[in-house]
Amino acid sequence: MNQFNSGPSINTYNKLSHWFDFSNPGILKVYSGKVDIGQHISSTLALITSKITEIKYDQIEIIKLSTDISPNEGITASSLSVANSGSAVKAASIALKISFLNYALENLKIKNEDILFENGVIKDKNSNKTISYWDFSKTDEFREVIIPEIFDENSLKKINYENNQKIELKTINEIVTGKYKYVHDINFPKMLHARIVRPPSYHCKLIKINEDFKKRLVENEIELFVKGSFVAILSLDEFLVIKFLEIAKNNIFWEEKQQLSSNNVFSSLEKHEKESLLVKSGGEAFYEEIPEKKSFNDPKIKSLSTIFKKSYLMHGPIGPSASCAIYNDIEFTVFSHSQSIFALKHSISKYFDIDPNLVTLKFMPGSGCYGHNGADDVAFEASVIAKGYPERYILLKWTREDEHSWEPYGSASLNKVFGAINDDGEIVYWSNEAYSDTYLSRPSDIELNNFISYKFLTNNFVKTKSKPKTSAHMGIHRNLDPIYNFKENRLVKNLVHDLPLRTSALRTLGAFANITASESFLNDLASIKNIDPFDIRINHLDDERAIAILKSLKKEMDFFKPKEDSFRGIAFSRYKNSAAYCAVGVELNVTDDLEIKLNHAWISVDAGEIAYEDGIKAQVEGGFIQAASWTLYEEVIFDSKEIISKDWDSYKIIGFDNIPVFTTSIIDQKGCAYLGVGEVVAGPTGAAISNALCNALGQRIKTLPFTKDNITKELLN
Repeated sequence: MNQFNSGPSINTYNKLSHWFDFSNPGILKVYSGKVDIGQHISSTLALITSKITEIKYDQIEIIKLSTDISPNEGITASSLSVANSGSAVKAASIALKISFLNYALENLKIKNEDILFENGVIKDKNSNKTISYWDFSKTDEFREVIIPEIFDENSLKKINYENNQKIELKTINEIVTGKYKYVHDINFPKMLHARIVRPPSYHCKLIKINEDFKKRLVENEIELFVKGSFVAILSLDEFLVIKFLEIAKNNIFWEEKQQLSSNNVFSSLEKHEKESLLVKSGGEAFYEEIPEKKSFNDPKIKSLSTIFKKSYLMHGPIGPSASCAIYNDIEFTVFSHSQSIFALKHSISKYFDIDPNLVTLKFMPGSGCYGHNGADDVAFEASVIAKGYPERYILLKWTREDEHSWEPYGSASLNKVFGAINDDGEIVYWSNEAYSDTYLSRPSDIELNNFISYKFLTNNFVKTKSKPKTSAHMGIHRNLDPIYNFKENRLVKNLVHDLPLRTSALRTLGAFANITASESFLNDLASIKNIDPFDIRINHLDDERAIAILKSLKKEMDFFKPKEDSFRGIAFSRYKNSAAYCAVGVELNVTDDLEIKLNHAWISVDAGEIAYEDGIKAQVEGGFIQAASWTLYEEVIFDSKEIISKDWDSYKIIGFDNIPVFTTSIIDQKGCAYLGVGEVVAGPTGAAISNALCNALGQRIKTLPFTKDNITKELLN
């Protein structure tokens, strides 16, 4: 590669001190604006730094994000942790090493061939004089280094490193020994434990609280916090809070201002008011006239249309959301596991109408989660309560029912797909219309109403209309634009309003539904002309890396003989058409009771230069499991009164008994940019399972999840 782009973070943070702290002898501390949410970004960043600086991995510490000291790299989302922060840390490491080498050569008055370089220390072979990174960090030369936005070929030639991938995860020892501290484990003197008393659903106004119940709270030294229709109880004794939370539900009365819609959500997706935008090549959406869908009368061209449906999905973290907050005089300190720490800081300061510098957010790990779950809400709620109890730490934990019922879900969606293929096997026309609620409703300083409790604090239950996002591959239209060379595309994004449930970012946003639909439909078009699934894809690609990934998958799958009574399917995508490439193969069985059993999964991925090989494997294999769970089991159930899927019995997820054998292949593109890998596997997983199931049943099942009920309904129809 002729040059290296340092990435967007370096535009703002271009000094070595923005990324490195050498204040502790023998230890290099690294700053990052990204947080650990299960993707092991800390280990990856430490490994990148170690490879280039040649400081031992064990001597590198990644500093947990704090808004007071960390670079603002935006939200930890969209598979950009390594692409952005990894690139920035790599750039800082290159700049550090080059400037350090030059400084050492000049000050020791030696040549390259005279030095020994080991673990951050340069030694003159002849005089035994030494200079270390730690010495260099105290100089004006260190402080004056500017990290380039682009490193040219001559600079890169000075840096040599090996992709030595075998490391121990930074936190794994503490995790397995139970020493690792989560936000749930925080404990301060005289800390108050809090729980929120929730109404049945989104649109309920507080009417009254039973007076006898209030007396019982006082008798048990339990605090009652009420603001508008926002109600919380607090105590030094967490057990008492949990006990009285259940009692409170029968002693607090609500007025239901509006019911949840009990209409079929897929019908609502088609019939409700919507904003329709035209998506063009490159993935941007435009307010332009939507062309009519074409029809074909040429006997040499066969056309097909299908509607694919996906239910509401929840994030489903194993541990519910939690946060700890304290208010001192005019300042807030909030511990949170949010992926959006800096935006949360500004939202909280806006609500209290104070200078953002008076709010400090400190990242503390919570249960792994990809997307906008309850972490932002619980931090906001803890801050609201903390304001009422100055100088006291407030530890607020959501319950399992809170997490299942009040988090923002991934929207239900619908894809209307139409395509035409000629006798030469060329797809001459492709139309995909995506219908969905928003995937982007994170709170901000101009959208405080996106906090679930803001509505109850203000007693304003009017649902605000979301605005369509138009940037390339944003929200609903992520991966709607196919990577394939189809002759003509018609792509439409439909943001549907007034749907029943709260929605926001869930891993991949709209890409899971769009890729599952398009990669399933591509197989259906191929079958019309009896074309092999690999061939139909390769024949419509000119991206050599995409073709190589498909060939890699085919080679790996061909190595294993199919099991008896099993069926296979494949799928492929490049996430956002700009991040990592991924092809997935699946082998499954369908029992007589229509239960789908996963036998084997093959994953081939190209994420650019390998930053951390085991980390990539963990990401794609874990991502496969989550997407398989979405595909086979998961759906939010609700009626006109409330969410019914309140626990793991009513919201089924994949179990250990249906985890397939994995064969994972990673192509290393050393010298190329890091490509985001965290979400790349989800869409191809859904489609590969869909295609294998179609081969098993001889019929396409078009409604997710592939439960016995959904399969039976479609087979009977």
